Amino acid sequence: MRSFLFLPVLLAAVACDTDNVLSRVPDLYGHGEGAISGKVCNPETFQWLEGATVYTHVIDDTGELRDTRKATSDADGNWLLEDLANGTYTVYIQYGSTTIDMFDVDVSNGSETEVPNEECAASADVEVAVITGDFDDFDTVLQSVGIGGAHAVDGQTGDEMLQFLDNPDEMARYGAIFFAGGHLEDGIFYSSDGSDATTVDTVKQNLKDYVTNGGVVFASDWSYDVVEQIWPNAMDFYGGADPDAAQIGEPGLLACDIHSDDLQKSLGNDSIKMNLDLDAWPIVKDASDDAKVFLRADAPWRKGMETGTETDAPMLVEFPFGDGKIVFTPWRFSANLDANRLKVVRWVMERELGGN
Repeated sequence: MRSFLFLPVLLAAVACDTDNVLSRVPDLYGHGEGAISGKVCNPETFQWLEGATVYTHVIDDTGELRDTRKATSDADGNWLLEDLANGTYTVYIQYGSTTIDMFDVDVSNGSETEVPNEECAASADVEVAVITGDFDDFDTVLQSVGIGGAHAVDGQTGDEMLQFLDNPDEMARYGAIFFAGGHLEDGIFYSSDGSDATTVDTVKQNLKDYVTNGGVVFASDWSYDVVEQIWPNAMDFYGGADPDAAQIGEPGLLACDIHSDDLQKSLGNDSIKMNLDLDAWPIVKDASDDAKVFLRADAPWRKGMETGTETDAPMLVEFPFGDGKIVFTPWRFSANLDANRLKVVRWVMERELGGN
């Protein structure tokens, strides 16, 4: 399996006019053959950032500002500050009105100093597959967290999806497979009349083997049947093993308690409201002992004229299987890309695809 690298970025809330410590160089205007180069990664999307302003001040021996060298990052995030004398320079990287990074760099022997950088998460080496459907838009989700180049598999006609899931070698090319919900299920993950039992057994076994060997499966909202049919002991869905029976949740913003110190720290809070926007979504009653439940909520439901609330229902679940993991959310990822909810999505992706 390919490994995934997420770039940690520290936002520095430093304005251009509040430079407290300015390094000094002996040359009055700092002219020289030296240079500083590097790359800028967008701290919000984890993609190489075009259009960032990179600058450093030239300070003489008396502490007076004599000049400023500036550059703008190109489409690949590259930048270069030239015409620098030997010395130590404080480099600022600004995008819009926010300074997103600041660091000191030594220039010596009239040479170019390259600032080390990690790869952005949008590296071409990141490979995931998305089984497309009517409900979740993982193209938008993956772009929002800086993962590009997802391989789309048409899940609505069935033929392309079946061809993919019937090929273990093809599946193994991808570190994660996303099921977007609203894709074909009958005849692939279960057989309502028994006529596709052999095909269903093959698909189930291939997905089990994929996760056993280290793959990650993401399933959201109506794709819960993938989890229920292949890993029936992982979670207890309302209605048991009957397809679609759990889809009774009432829509709305649901207050979720956070059961993860790491996620609480990331959000600066112990709760978060997640958007359950479909008319009906699957209710999870409980999860297995080896599962990790990161979000829980009192989930309202309606079945015909009957209503109720599932207390402390799991809302973000991860459970291990072999060397891999399965992640399930009853909410759509693409409906939770605003404000703090995007931080939850990004935290999940970094946790599962970042090798944690």
